[in-house]
Amino acid sequence: MTPGLRYLACLRLSADSDGSTSIEWQRGVIRHHISSPLLSGVLVGEAEDTDVSGSISPFKRPKVGRWLTKRADEFDVIIAARMDRLTRRSMHFNELLEWAQENGKFIVCVEEGFDLSTPQGKMMARMTAVFAEAEWDTIQARILNGVQSRLENRSWLTGAPPTGYTIKTVEGGKRKVLEIDQDYHPIVQEIFRRIGEGQSTHRIARDFNGRGVLTWGDHLRKLKGQETKGTQWQSTIINKFIRSSWIPGIYTYKGEAVLDDEGNPFILPERPLATMDEWADLFDRIKPAPKVEGVEKRVSTRSLLAGIARCGACGAAVTSLLNSGHVTKDGTRVPGRRYYRCSNKFKGGTCAEGFSVRSDVLDAWVDQEIRGSVGTWDMYERAGTGPSRARELQDARARLENLEATYIAGEYDGEGQGESYMRIHKVLSAKVALLAKQEAERANSNLKATGKKYGEVWEAKDQEDRREFLRAHQVKVWGWNKGADESERGMVMDLGDIQEMANELALEPPGEKKMKRLVVSHNVEARLWKALELARP
Repeated sequence: MTPGLRYLACLRLSADSDGSTSIEWQRGVIRHHISSPLLSGVLVGEAEDTDVSGSISPFKRPKVGRWLTKRADEFDVIIAARMDRLTRRSMHFNELLEWAQENGKFIVCVEEGFDLSTPQGKMMARMTAVFAEAEWDTIQARILNGVQSRLENRSWLTGAPPTGYTIKTVEGGKRKVLEIDQDYHPIVQEIFRRIGEGQSTHRIARDFNGRGVLTWGDHLRKLKGQETKGTQWQSTIINKFIRSSWIPGIYTYKGEAVLDDEGNPFILPERPLATMDEWADLFDRIKPAPKVEGVEKRVSTRSLLAGIARCGACGAAVTSLLNSGHVTKDGTRVPGRRYYRCSNKFKGGTCAEGFSVRSDVLDAWVDQEIRGSVGTWDMYERAGTGPSRARELQDARARLENLEATYIAGEYDGEGQGESYMRIHKVLSAKVALLAKQEAERANSNLKATGKKYGEVWEAKDQEDRREFLRAHQVKVWGWNKGADESERGMVMDLGDIQEMANELALEPPGEKKMKRLVVSHNVEARLWKALELARP
C-alpha cells in the first residue's frame, strides 16, 4: 500500500455485539495499523455507526453512508478492524468493492489482512464476505430461537403498543398479550370503512381534525393522564398506519417478519385489527394513482376533472382556473366561473386550438354519461394484492444460495453446526416459497363483487372522491372546441379499467359483440376515437 494515504475509519456496533468488537477496540486496531511506519497514513475521519445491524448496506448506514455518497473525495482508503464491521452481507460487500474500484479507493480489513489491489486479495475478500453472511444468519437464528419461544404463546415482548392495540396482563401477571383497544377501535374501523368506500386519506384527515379526533399518540398520552399535544392528523399518518404490518398482527424483528418453521409469519394478537386479505385490500386502495405524463401534481378540490381531462387537439392535461367575473351596467357583481383550459395553450405552448370549457358543463356531461353507460352494471373491484415483495424475495433467494454455498464449502462441519444449518435452510426455503407464491398471486389478481351498482356508488360520492374514483379506474376524458358540428364542442370519455374488468367477466348485455373498450362521445367523429385508441397505453 502506498504510504501517506488518507484513511476513513469504518466503525460499527450492533445491539447484539459483545465486548470483543467494541468501538474502542476497533478504533485501537485501526489507529495502530494506520500509524505503522510502512504506511504512515493520515486518519481523516471516523464513521461510527452504533446500534446498526450488519445486514444493512454501508451506503444506507447513517454515518458511513454519508461519507460514501457525499464526501468520497476526502479519503483514499476505507479501513475496518474486521470485515463484519463493514458488512455481513456478501452482496453489500461486492457492491462496496465495485464502488471502490470505480472511484479509485482501497478497502482494508485489518484482521483479515486483505490486499484488494490484487485479484487474489479480491477473491479471498469475497469468500470471507460469504462466510460472514453465513455467520450473520446463524446469529439471527439464535436470536429468533429465543424470540420464537415467547411468540408461540402470543406473548408481547416489550415497548409501547402498536396503533389500535392495548397491552393486557394475563396469567397472574406472568404474561402480557396484545388486544384491540376498544376505546380507539371505532376510529380504526372508521378509517377502514372510509378507505373501503374510496375516500381519500386527505379527506379523512381533514374531517378528523375538524371533529377533534385524537391521534394515536395523543390517545396514549390521555390514557396515561398526560396533557395531549394536539397533534394534527395528516394523510401521511393514515397511510403509514395502513401500511403497518401490525394491522394483520405480523410480528417483525429488525424490519423483517418473523416466520415459523413453515415459513408463515407469526400473528401475535389472537384477534388482529384485520385479516391478511383485508389488509391487502386496504393497502391497494391507498396506493397512488398511476402517474401520467403532463398531469399536474396538485389539483383544486373544486375540480372534478383537472388532471384527468385532456385537450383533444394536443393531448395536454387541462388546468382548472377561476376567472375574475365582471360587473354589469347596473353595478351588479357577477361572480367568476371555473373553466377547464388546455395547459399547453394557457402556458404559451404550441397548441393552436387550446380546448376551453366551463367546468360545470364538462362535469355534468361526465356525470350524465357515467350514469347512463355503466350506472346499472354490477360493480367489481380487483382483489387486494398488498405490497410488492419482489425485492424481499430476491434477497431471500440470494441468502439461501449463499447459505448452500457455505455448506458445500464445509463451513458447517463442526459439532452441532449441521443442526443450525438445517434450521436456517428450512426457514429460508419456506420464506422463499411463501414470497414466490405471494408474488404469483399479485401477478394474477382476481375480481370480486361489491354487491353494489356503479351508479349508486357514484351517486354516494362527493366531488373529491369522484375524482379519486375516476383516477383509480383510469377513466380518461378528451375535449375539442369544435366537434363534428363545429357550432359546439366535442367530448369523448374512455371508461378505462371499468371496461377492462367488464371484458374479464363478460358483463356486457347478452348477444352483443364483446367490446375492446367502452367509449362514450358527444359530437366527435369516429376517426378521432381510433386515434385515441392508438394513443392509449
